[in-house]
Amino acid sequence: MLRSAYVEIEDGPRLICAVPEGVPVHVGDECILENGEVQEVGHIAKLEDKPVPPEEGENPPTVLRMATLQDHARAGENAVRSKMALQTVAERARERDAEIHIVRGRYSFDRSHLRVLFSSDSGLDDRALARDLAHELKCRVDMRQIGVRDEAGIIGGIGTCGRKLCCCTWLRQFDTINVKMAKVQKISLNPGAISGNCGRLKCCLRYEYENYREMGRGLPYTGTTVECPNGSGYVVAVNVLLQRVKVRLEDGQYLEYDANDIRPVPAGGYSGKDVDEKSEPERVPLGSVG
Repeated sequence: MLRSAYVEIEDGPRLICAVPEGVPVHVGDECILENGEVQEVGHIAKLEDKPVPPEEGENPPTVLRMATLQDHARAGENAVRSKMALQTVAERARERDAEIHIVRGRYSFDRSHLRVLFSSDSGLDDRALARDLAHELKCRVDMRQIGVRDEAGIIGGIGTCGRKLCCCTWLRQFDTINVKMAKVQKISLNPGAISGNCGRLKCCLRYEYENYREMGRGLPYTGTTVECPNGSGYVVAVNVLLQRVKVRLEDGQYLEYDANDIRPVPAGGYSGKDVDEKSEPERVPLGSVG
């Protein structure tokens, strides 16, 4: 029976590999696989009783065998050699007056490739450096520069929510994040509150942003004049999630209403149109006024 396996490689993508008949592997096993002309060691995360999907190409990676004791010993030796090779990479970069921060690096299982992930704020001709290193280390060197968000995802850590960082657990694609998303959700603009471990805006600012945008459509702006069951007044706070509006009446009272129970007065500046992202008005959380 043709099977396919989802194999996780250290610092690499999860590969969908073909499992030939007669190769005894199970979920959780370490295995040796062949990807092109390169052998790698990986961890089997999932097995399926069906062939590799056609969209993966005509020659998908193939699981060769379950890792043996000798394979584990070679993998340990590779880890030691990788550290020595990375020291050489750092030295050659310094010789070129390039400041780089090596995030991770490792040999392939057969030591035919050395993969180096690095970040750098200075200009570096990584292709020329890779050619020189390949000649010195006698293998192909793949230099890949990554951003600070990718670096945080590789190194890992704990977020302010108390959980592991999204980028090192499940988030594989980084969307554009901007301060506007924090403003719409009324999150403090303190850099310490909206910045992640990478120093950039938190990816989670986007998670509920569209909900706030959608639920905020049609709600009156702060300062809008409205008609309420208890008379006229103006809006001092809006709770988007609860669809509640806090109004200061003409007699000085502060009362809360469901959004459906108030009627904006056109002369007060409410147009009745959907919220324009470029001119999002300030909405003050209920309870912060009065």
